[in-house]
Amino acid sequence: MLKKLRRRFVTISMSIICSVLVFFYLFSGAVFFVSITMDMRSVLETFSESSALTGIPEIGGKNTDDSIFALHSGNVCVVEVQDLGSIAILDFSRANMDEAILSRAVSYVLQSGYSFGHINELNLFYNKTDIKFGSRIAFSDSTQYFSYLETILFDGAILIFLSSLFLWGIMRFLAKMSLKPVEKAWMQQKNFIADASHELKTPLTVILTNSGILKSHPEASVGQQIQWVDSTFEEATHMKELVDKLLLLAKTDDMNQKNMFTDVNLSDLTMQLALQYEPVAFEKGIMLYSDIDKDIHIDGDRVALNQIIHILLDNAIKYSDPEGEVTLSLKKRHTYSFRKDTGYVYLSTRNTGTPIPQEDIPHLFERFYRSDKARTAGGGYGLGLSICKNLAQLHNADISVTSDVENGTVFTVKFKI
Repeated sequence: MLKKLRRRFVTISMSIICSVLVFFYLFSGAVFFVSITMDMRSVLETFSESSALTGIPEIGGKNTDDSIFALHSGNVCVVEVQDLGSIAILDFSRANMDEAILSRAVSYVLQSGYSFGHINELNLFYNKTDIKFGSRIAFSDSTQYFSYLETILFDGAILIFLSSLFLWGIMRFLAKMSLKPVEKAWMQQKNFIADASHELKTPLTVILTNSGILKSHPEASVGQQIQWVDSTFEEATHMKELVDKLLLLAKTDDMNQKNMFTDVNLSDLTMQLALQYEPVAFEKGIMLYSDIDKDIHIDGDRVALNQIIHILLDNAIKYSDPEGEVTLSLKKRHTYSFRKDTGYVYLSTRNTGTPIPQEDIPHLFERFYRSDKARTAGGGYGLGLSICKNLAQLHNADISVTSDVENGTVFTVKFKI
């Protein structure tokens, strides 16, 4: 599908670019043609009916019903045909064509009945206008025009071909770069569906197995089958937790920060959660310390911020060594500014214990990702940190993690205020 989308992107882009190039060359040819037409029209308009071309040498000394007078201006030759019953006269000192060609051209125009056109056998454009005692005709050599047209068509075809090859390579590169986020999102979606299906398959299998056992002993009482009932209840509870997390994750993807942010006392919220988790830490023999600056306020969603702190604390306690330590910290750091409250707020959790392998750290915030340590210790689904990252991004905050033997594992959320 992505390859097809990439090909379609390149095809559409190349079609547009080639169409523009073709239009440019055709337009340049049309402009040259219009310029010739305008030249002939302009020269015709310079001669008024009062400017009689008399006293000009004769053309061949033959009597005709019409008299022909000619005058040249640049590449345009102007001929005036009058019904005077006199001899056709032409100024050959300024003519670029001989008498026979000019006579044939005039005869062709007078017989055609058209005011504008091209004489193919003579390679001439003409433009005729009627005057009081006849007609005035402008001729222009078309050899230069068709030579130019042939040149731009030939050179244009080569240039378009070479440009198309060059641009095709660029378009392929740009298409690949542009679709990288789409490809990444597509792969994440596929992995998400596969992982979600896998996580749901296990509890469903257990529930179905337990149900089969219960059905096979219809005469047994609940007390006698309590083992299978408890197992079914436990797996159903786990499945509900997973579905709730999936729904929360989907909700965080679509959240809009503008319509839900209020002023939140982050110091009070952090302290409340620290107090709530003290019994949990005590039960596991873990010392929970807090280092919270007072009266820190930020604009945000209280429920989302509560969820961020909850996830970080829960993970810190869950993956700390027995009789280890967990520290919850909230600090404000000012920066130099005209505003007093400009700076950053750092929310972090630190726990002692086996450090996270460095190869796992870049993947910790991916959905359903769990390192081997987490799999053996936790019973989690690998969604908490992904939810935490989405909620942090909702507040335009950055979340990061470091882990080593000396400092333990530290998760930090950096809020800008």
